[in-house]
Amino acid sequence: MRMLNVEILGGVGEYGRNCFFIENNGHAILLDCGVMNNRQKTPPNLTQAHVAKLDAVFISHSHTDHVGALPLLENWGYTGPIIMSEMTAQQLKQSCQLAKTFQPESIGEWIGVSNGLSFQWGYSGHLIGSVWYKIRFFEEVIFYSGDYVVDSYLLKATLPIEDGTIYDVAFIDSGHVEKRINNLDVLQQMTEYIHANPGCPIILPSSFSGKTVDIATYLFQHTTRSICIHDHLLSLFENYYEEPENLLPTKTILPSFKRQCLIKTIDSENAIYFVPERDETKFEDLLHKKSNAIVIFTGYWNKGKYNMQFSRNQHKEFFYKTHPDYHDIITLSKKIHAQKTIYFHSSLTTKETTFLQLIKNEEEVL
Repeated sequence: MRMLNVEILGGVGEYGRNCFFIENNGHAILLDCGVMNNRQKTPPNLTQAHVAKLDAVFISHSHTDHVGALPLLENWGYTGPIIMSEMTAQQLKQSCQLAKTFQPESIGEWIGVSNGLSFQWGYSGHLIGSVWYKIRFFEEVIFYSGDYVVDSYLLKATLPIEDGTIYDVAFIDSGHVEKRINNLDVLQQMTEYIHANPGCPIILPSSFSGKTVDIATYLFQHTTRSICIHDHLLSLFENYYEEPENLLPTKTILPSFKRQCLIKTIDSENAIYFVPERDETKFEDLLHKKSNAIVIFTGYWNKGKYNMQFSRNQHKEFFYKTHPDYHDIITLSKKIHAQKTIYFHSSLTTKETTFLQLIKNEEEVL
């Protein structure tokens, strides 16, 4: 990697606290600044010495494992730009005085930050407002995928224009490297299951994520059931109406979805409920009221997470992809030509994992 010094401060060999420090010619940048999604909110291995060298910080999206450690920067005297999309800045739980935002119309353009530092950005399909970066850092070029979803039902996922660039280093999301999933197949299977249980309400523990909106709008379009969105998730859905440029152009279902699901309060006998997965009290209260409901889990989940016990017929699992799976990672690696690739966001990939090792070890991650 020629003159680049890359330090992994979190996010490689683990699922969370994404934070990557890159130094070049006495200058440095940071890619994301997150904490672990655990009770301790474990911060990255960021120090005041790292922060003192920073010219800029690039934020891919607003999830805690990518932004949760931002207060450390201010505490240690950082005064430079924290670069993010306008939508990401809007979603942050705490306002960021140093945020330098870019608008949708700047997509694909080179945006200057300082002498020797400029970037392009594009949509990553993970969350409304989530982006990837192509960064020119003096003579070197870096690609950072952020959290990436190839086949979101609603969100665009683009890549840099292929112009012959050989990246000095690429950071590629490998969050679902152990899986092989087609999201549209999952949506269809979920719909068939709901149709097969017409008398049962459906409860989906949900997060502030692209997955939640994908599933809700698909089920609205392909079932006749009422869709009930918890108040804590409404702002996420509203974001989709504020940035249509981030959406696939064929998705015209959103206006009618808003009229019927976000404006009216609907509660029918066999409704589909989207409730915050981290609010166990609200989840349990709803399940108590709807004793014949079926809970559908759509990602990694710990059966011991909730106080209640679920019978075999009371819950169902459909895994919906929020990161690249094995085949997506292979495709991304082939499209992003890099001298060195760092695969992050998984305990199954390490600093030493190479493209060839991913292919060689395919059977080990089944």
